[in-house]
Amino acid sequence: MIKRLLVTLGALLFSITVHATDSVNILVYHHVANDTPASTTISPSRFREHLQLLRDNDVTVVPLEDALAALRGDADIDLPDKAVAITFDDAYENIHTNAFPLLKEFDVPFTVFVATDPIDQKFQEMMSWDQLRDLQEWGATITNHSRDHDYMVRHSPLDDAWLQAMIDNISHAQQRLTDELGGGVPRWFAYPYGEYNESLKQALLDEDYIAFAQHSGGMNADSDWGAIPRFAAAGVYANPETLITKINSKPMPVNRTALPDMLTSETRPSVTVELTDTSDMSRSLNCFVDSAWVDAEWLDDTRFRVSAPEALSDGRHRFNCTSQARSGSFFYWFSQPWLVQTDR
Repeated sequence: MIKRLLVTLGALLFSITVHATDSVNILVYHHVANDTPASTTISPSRFREHLQLLRDNDVTVVPLEDALAALRGDADIDLPDKAVAITFDDAYENIHTNAFPLLKEFDVPFTVFVATDPIDQKFQEMMSWDQLRDLQEWGATITNHSRDHDYMVRHSPLDDAWLQAMIDNISHAQQRLTDELGGGVPRWFAYPYGEYNESLKQALLDEDYIAFAQHSGGMNADSDWGAIPRFAAAGVYANPETLITKINSKPMPVNRTALPDMLTSETRPSVTVELTDTSDMSRSLNCFVDSAWVDAEWLDDTRFRVSAPEALSDGRHRFNCTSQARSGSFFYWFSQPWLVQTDR
């Protein structure tokens, strides 16, 4: 806990010398290893490159708690310019053995989202409770990634009984974390696989959770606190050249209440994006459906539409759009996640 206070104090002192930021980009990792699935893995050497990249570009890693408190107005905290938060999902053992030494060396705070059943069942590839306590004692935040890391919205029917079962699942994990780690576990939740629907999201908000997804983009005061985006930083997204562009981006000023549910039965979904402030945005948009470039259709001065050009397969997909800022060399970033299920 002393380490946690020193990290926070350091961020606050640093913020005196720079302009305070109005947004924070969150990075999400899973494995830090050389022998785990490529899609969710970054090697220890490349992870070191990421930490050095942040330092070399004057990017400050801040505690996720401070980022949330500042942007939600819960505390009088001025975040440093170009702030990021680092998170890990799943609590793989290689986070303790490979990532933790580097995080300590670079002296940066981080958060681990934990699925508790694999820890309780002593799965070989997962951390133990003692290892999680080791991270927490240093200053890391350990929090909720469900009980069993199962798919949460790939169920039928999605009725009241299903919703209660999901809340019970999350509550069980929260209690196990509290039992093992003490009463300071925050009410944060990361959706397994980044999948959610509006019912689950609203239920979590009603239960006073802040929830995190896995579509890309930054966090600001207008964020959807039931589905905060995070930039993937492993696998094909580990390239430092493209990562720094994401780190320097800001959330696109969007009316998030008008966005559709992630879960859809449409194979060619579309999203109409309503902008709340266009004063600093270029009219030129770069939009992608998964990795394929698509044209965005401007409907008027403040709205554009992006549509899938062909049928999408069942499963997760993502629309990403960026726009060059007129005021500087960064991009505004928007992302819409989809979970296509044609049997809905």
